[in-house]
Amino acid sequence: MEDARARLQELDAKLETTLADSLRATNAALNAKQNVLSRFTVTLFGRTMAGKSTIREALTRGDGATIGKGAQRTTRDVREYVWNSLRIIDTPGIGAYEGDEDRAQALSVIDETDVVLFLASSDGVQEESFKGMRELRQQNKPLIFVLNVKRDLEKPVNMRRFLRDPQSVFDENELRGHFDRIRWLARDYLGMRDVRIFPIHAQAAYFSTRPEYGENAELLAERSRLGDLLHALEVEVSQRGLVRRVQTIVDGTQISLLDLQEELGKQAKTVRRAAHYLEDKFGELDVWLSGFIRATNARAETEASQLVQPLRASVSAFIDENIEREDVGDRWNHKVGALDIQGWLKRQQTAILDELRARLVEFSREMSVESKLIGEFDAASPSQFDPWDVQRSLRWLSAAGGAMAGVAAVAGYFGAANFWNPVGWIAGGVSVIALGLSWLFSDREKKLQGQKAKVTSDLRKSIDNLEREVANGLKKWFYDSVTSRLVRAIRKDTRQLYTGMSEVSRSLNDGARQVDTIVEGLNRRLLIRTGQFVQTPVEEALIARVVRDPGIRVKFLWRENTENAAFCKRVGLAIGEWVDEIPDVPVAQKVAAALRPASVSPTNVSISAQLALVRVPQQEVGRAIGKRGSNVSLASRLVGVRIKVIGEDRAHG
Repeated sequence: MEDARARLQELDAKLETTLADSLRATNAALNAKQNVLSRFTVTLFGRTMAGKSTIREALTRGDGATIGKGAQRTTRDVREYVWNSLRIIDTPGIGAYEGDEDRAQALSVIDETDVVLFLASSDGVQEESFKGMRELRQQNKPLIFVLNVKRDLEKPVNMRRFLRDPQSVFDENELRGHFDRIRWLARDYLGMRDVRIFPIHAQAAYFSTRPEYGENAELLAERSRLGDLLHALEVEVSQRGLVRRVQTIVDGTQISLLDLQEELGKQAKTVRRAAHYLEDKFGELDVWLSGFIRATNARAETEASQLVQPLRASVSAFIDENIEREDVGDRWNHKVGALDIQGWLKRQQTAILDELRARLVEFSREMSVESKLIGEFDAASPSQFDPWDVQRSLRWLSAAGGAMAGVAAVAGYFGAANFWNPVGWIAGGVSVIALGLSWLFSDREKKLQGQKAKVTSDLRKSIDNLEREVANGLKKWFYDSVTSRLVRAIRKDTRQLYTGMSEVSRSLNDGARQVDTIVEGLNRRLLIRTGQFVQTPVEEALIARVVRDPGIRVKFLWRENTENAAFCKRVGLAIGEWVDEIPDVPVAQKVAAALRPASVSPTNVSISAQLALVRVPQQEVGRAIGKRGSNVSLASRLVGVRIKVIGEDRAHG
């Protein structure tokens, strides 16, 4: 159990270290964003050879050295450029052959990105690129899709046709097919419904910056349609630039903290469940140990009685045959010695320890098997966060704690020298016989029968004493060596184990609450700053609590009786999320309001302990729960009670 306690201490220490490391990493990320705070950041994503470098060369009026040819991958690192006060980041291709490293590099800049330009090309809108963008979408970054229509203008015939008739490149029917595929992939892989797509000709835009195409520069620039994309970026920067900057800082920080909070909560639940499981299992063992102690003490008396029973049954015959012999004491001593009290005691102790050891081994086996169910571990998808692998530790603790320590302790008794040593219990019976025989020779005929009765009685009393001494001696050994020493140690150690795990669970929950406080503060500042930006400021003191699912919805408790619809609408438009203002009213009304946009009557909310049971019309269930449970989860976090939504064909009053 020392190992178990050491492991618990190690888990607790690593929890503190993990929290400190996570907050340190968050501060480092904040500092990195602060260094580029003055510039709006646009990042180019897309598959290899989609045209990212060509667009960037056109914007920065480069010499084209980084533009790829054929299957060549020219952008292998994240590159950063400044254009018109914008920070442009060009990334390696996502979905390239053997491109896992490229994808990791591309995604590494998400945290600093304000707007993403996602490039696809007309020579193949690849599904792999959208798969690779899933992680980016989870970071709540606004995406603008760019379709690079490829037609090689280095061929004179293509150049002449493009300058004369740009529709020969931007064919509406062909574009519609590409647009439909982009929308379909964006919906399936990125969960997007509102998709903006800008078709451009990146090569034409680049050629418009080159001196050799100077006579057609304006026409190439116009017909490349890059201007439409740049105008969209200009609107994005001018109308929402400041808000995007704030969101980039808040969301990048919040997402990493939410991952930490979720993992801490998950681990706390796992450890708590394991602690309860162990407490129950060790409770079962404790009940068995109590019964084992009672049964062993009763067994000592029963076995001692059975040990001396042959001696007790032979007293009368022994007296009749030996009372006149001078060596009667030696003969009785021999008879008592034949009981082999030492051997009997050793066998009893061995049987007791064998029974205890067998139960502990069986208990250990049960723990090893049943502990696999603790926390419903999924070995196929191990946690990406867990730095100390608490799940594996719990398996070890539950399988090897307590029970195996008890088995080892029992085994130790078998190795100890003379653990069965008896006390000198034989002399008492022999002295009684010697005393009885000294009376026999004064008057043989007259006293013989009386003395037989007297000696028989004394001898039986000595056997009773012997039985008690043997039973008490076995009980004393059992108490000193097993009950007081081993059983007490098992009980103490197992209690320390599951109480220690409960402490770890509480520490994990405390960490999750600390993270929640930080996240809540970030989202509060986002609302306040955005409200100031859209000319609808509010006093921070009026906002009691904020919860948010980035990119989807914000809910906040409002301390005033009158609602501020203008604030919610304008802030929501600026950050691109629904904003729900929930009045800080009695809990049933608060729960009903927190489930917006669903229409819920407070009379259909039943509060019991930390659970709110909410009955809603069947047609309102989807809105109340939200996509992937987002709405009901936000409402639960805001109100501080678990909410369970029950759909009914008809809502009852």
